[in-house]
Amino acid sequence: MGKSVKNPKKHIVSCRVNEGEMETLQHLTEESGISISELLRQSLLQLCDQPHQGTQQAA
Repeated sequence: MGKSVKNPKKHIVSCRVNEGEMETLQHLTEESGISISELLRQSLLQLCDQPHQGTQQAA
């Protein structure tokens, strides 16, 4: 049986990024001292807290 945790993460999300995007992620995580997963979780929460400023669509 696995470790009992307060807030289990049951879902995995993956995406492909280019070299520049990966370098940016690595730079941000090195500066902040958190993992890429935690950086993305915090970013998601910040996006949810901001008022919608229109939507951007990929061309």
